[in-house]
Amino acid sequence: MPIEIVQIVQELSSVGGVESVASELACAFSRAKITNTVVASVVGERATSGTHIERVGAWLSRVKTRGLLRYLGRLFVVPIFTMLATRAARHHPEAVVISHGDSLSGDVLVVHAVNAQSLAEKRLSGDWKWMLNPMHLWVSLRDRWMIGGLRYRMYVAVSPRVATELQDIYKVPASRIRVIPNGIDLNRFHRDTAAGIAIRREFGIPLDAKLLLFAGHEFRRKGLAHAIGALERLGPDVWMLVVGSDNPAPYRKLATVAADRLVFAGSRTDMPALYAAADAFVLPTAYETFSLVCMEAMACSTPVFATPVGGIEDYLIDGVNGYQIKMHPDDIAAKISAVISDHEALTELSAGAHATALNYGWDYVGSRYIELLEQVQASKRVPSSMPVPMIA
Repeated sequence: MPIEIVQIVQELSSVGGVESVASELACAFSRAKITNTVVASVVGERATSGTHIERVGAWLSRVKTRGLLRYLGRLFVVPIFTMLATRAARHHPEAVVISHGDSLSGDVLVVHAVNAQSLAEKRLSGDWKWMLNPMHLWVSLRDRWMIGGLRYRMYVAVSPRVATELQDIYKVPASRIRVIPNGIDLNRFHRDTAAGIAIRREFGIPLDAKLLLFAGHEFRRKGLAHAIGALERLGPDVWMLVVGSDNPAPYRKLATVAADRLVFAGSRTDMPALYAAADAFVLPTAYETFSLVCMEAMACSTPVFATPVGGIEDYLIDGVNGYQIKMHPDDIAAKISAVISDHEALTELSAGAHATALNYGWDYVGSRYIELLEQVQASKRVPSSMPVPMIA
């Protein structure tokens, strides 16, 4: 019997990590000629040819989940969609249901991050602002039910670190965890020199300047303050372009000598062009699980300078595709200054970054998902069967 796949994700689009992962998987399933459906409330403009879209709670798309009031919007939207999607999944009893955290039960849960570990990292760094975000209470309760309660047959961890956290925090048996990294759309993310030049002209960045790119919606956790500190220590020909929807006001004040070379672009959807505009991508983040932006940068032949946390250390190799950095401006500045003005060194790092990304194409990642989902489907046919064993 041919496999049928149903994905559940609140938003299907190319904006954001989880949203784009679900979209790319849908495309990979379609290219593999597999019948697949996506249950979502918000659907972006990007086409997912061959995928059936089943919208539930479409009216939720009118509630803003980005911007200053995003936490309140999500607190309303996410729980309601989760309930609606959980009910919708029951209408597909023959399908293998894969959820990105937006249904209370299913067959395969993709764990993009373990929220409990993320909060622990924030507490260790002295960041307590997360307590003002009411979404964390919902996520905590949801994760205890979905993960701690073992409501799914299998759990996909996007990195070995996530797999370890699932075992340590929620006691998920190793036999029910499969590590499958996120992928990259190599057709969309590639070096486009003309697009990069257009970005520089849009923001008034000199074409001969050395440009660092930072991208992330949580400026504090992603380490923007450290990146700006590094910019302050670098030469007058080095600029920084910051992409993300967080409040830029507190961070503008951190730049003194480099104030005129720090540009905030806000939230953007043209990330390939932004990567192409940059000479290097910098992300001194405190916690990640895979960091899709780092892999997107590499696909666009942009070397990466990032902290070796949560999966980044699995593919970021010093001197090959970038450099691992510490969350300290001095360390970041020292490693960037060593290569930023060395054309030959940057060229070699760019080539290494692109070569790394070629190993993370979505068709290959999708094939690993399909292999797992076919095994899950086989286990569903035998009511008394044990969970699908992990294949190394």
